[in-house]
Amino acid sequence: MACVYFSNRKEAFIFYQILFDSYSRRELKGEIKEEKSKWYVYLNENSISSMTDIGQAILDILYKRKLNAWMEGVLRHRFYYDDAKEIERMIRLSTKLKADPPEGVTLPAIDQEIERFVKRKVFEHAYSDFDELSASCLEYIYSDLLDFTGKLLDEYKLEEAHQMMVDSWRRRVKNKSSGVPLLHVKYDSEIKYYFPEGNTVGRAELLNYLGSHPDPMIQNLPEDLGILPALIYSPEELMIYSDQQGEAKLELLMNIFEEKAVWKPLSFFPFLKA
Repeated sequence: MACVYFSNRKEAFIFYQILFDSYSRRELKGEIKEEKSKWYVYLNENSISSMTDIGQAILDILYKRKLNAWMEGVLRHRFYYDDAKEIERMIRLSTKLKADPPEGVTLPAIDQEIERFVKRKVFEHAYSDFDELSASCLEYIYSDLLDFTGKLLDEYKLEEAHQMMVDSWRRRVKNKSSGVPLLHVKYDSEIKYYFPEGNTVGRAELLNYLGSHPDPMIQNLPEDLGILPALIYSPEELMIYSDQQGEAKLELLMNIFEEKAVWKPLSFFPFLKA
């Protein structure tokens, strides 16, 4: 017989539900009992497959109910953050960060370390104290958790700085008077800009415009103009044509121009020979 016991009633019942309703693909027999302020979940067998089920159920609870709390503790007590909303934003960012790490950033494999630890502990003992196992797991991954949280903070600061920049551009676009009522933006394999008449926006046109309309925010033109033509002209309306939803530069333009920007399929682009 295998058994896991808990001091937290809710966690015991979540574990029981996961174990007997979700992960097992075969019929398992077990029960849950309360004894002396602890809740015991019994499994009436002690096979390799049943221990695997137990390990997976424990992992599920650790990922869903413990890992974010551990990260919050690190943020509060090691990095001295105390704003609940800011901590919540960082924890949400951590999920995104693990799913899609920034290029060049190597993150500690926290989830894999937790899985390795739990599976070893579950197979070592037929009886597991969840609280003790959870505390030991935190101790085991703590160094990696510190490393991960430090890199999370770096990304959070970059994201906050990016948002401040976007807000600044948004105010600029909203308040700047422009002599260009409309700018067309076409994106297929690269981003190109067109005036209302259909002629392309090139580097020479941008330099001429900046010569007569100096812009303290734009000192020089990089090789890749990116979103700069739209920011320089700040048109009253920005028509974006592309079939590639999620393209970063176009999403940024939509974010900055807000109601001034309209997204249409590439087939709607009006200048067929452009």
